[in-house]
Amino acid sequence: MKINRWIAAVLVLAGPWASGQESEEVNDILDIELVNTLVPIATDRPNITESAQITPMGWLQYEGGFQFSRTQESFGAQELRNRNQIEELIRFGISERFEVRAVINANTEGITSLGIVGPLRRTGVEPVAVGFKYNLLEETSSLPHLTWMSKIRLPWLVAGDYVAQYQSNVVFHEQRLLLQKDLTRRLSVSSNLGISGGLMGSNGYISDGMFSFSTSYDLGRDFGVYVEYFSEFLVAGTQFYATPYVDFGCTKLLSNDLQIDLYAGRDLSTELGARLPISGFFFGTGISYRFPLAAYLTSL
Repeated sequence: MKINRWIAAVLVLAGPWASGQESEEVNDILDIELVNTLVPIATDRPNITESAQITPMGWLQYEGGFQFSRTQESFGAQELRNRNQIEELIRFGISERFEVRAVINANTEGITSLGIVGPLRRTGVEPVAVGFKYNLLEETSSLPHLTWMSKIRLPWLVAGDYVAQYQSNVVFHEQRLLLQKDLTRRLSVSSNLGISGGLMGSNGYISDGMFSFSTSYDLGRDFGVYVEYFSEFLVAGTQFYATPYVDFGCTKLLSNDLQIDLYAGRDLSTELGARLPISGFFFGTGISYRFPLAAYLTSL
């Protein structure tokens, strides 16, 4: 790319008498330089651990996928739940440290209960969540990449059978601290610590939480693998419950801006003796893509 830099420099110096066409050529060359130096796409999927990386400024990133999960609860009214979920995350970089985002999940659930409620089917879109990420600290040789993520779930942006479930119009929030550190050129670790709850109502501002730890390894040839442990917390009155999970998966970069993934995991409540007797598993696949939206709009 040294030749392109020399060409760009010559055209800029010739600015006072350069034509409009030459100015466009300068912009094209600089755009090529930007694209070629941009790091490969960093996604929040497929694992639960959100990436500490920010979407590049002016770029729109789409992360979508499908997940099937099955859970069986053996306390109270025993329940078996099968869920098919379409996952969608849209991210846009506002600056080098700040991005905005929206999460849209559509589900089809089949629920079989041995209690009073018989088999039922529920289909619809969960309340849309909107929020942001802000980079607090860039990674150094001794410190991790540190980012704060915040989002709220809007109960009026909902569809299908979920309307009745969220008709209370309570806005839920989630706050997470995201950490990421490269240990070697190929090996990295990341972790999330989060809290959540309603912004009004009897449950309080903080009633749930989560912790995750993920290890990722670059296999080369644009293949990556990861293994992850995460746990979801719930406070019900004076009782504290935690549900542990483990999952693993792989990713493949098809280009600098396009990635596909595949993953699977399971509930470890039975093996680890969690207080809630729940068992289950999940698996899924997805695709992520980004493109320079701001540059495209300004070129129209």
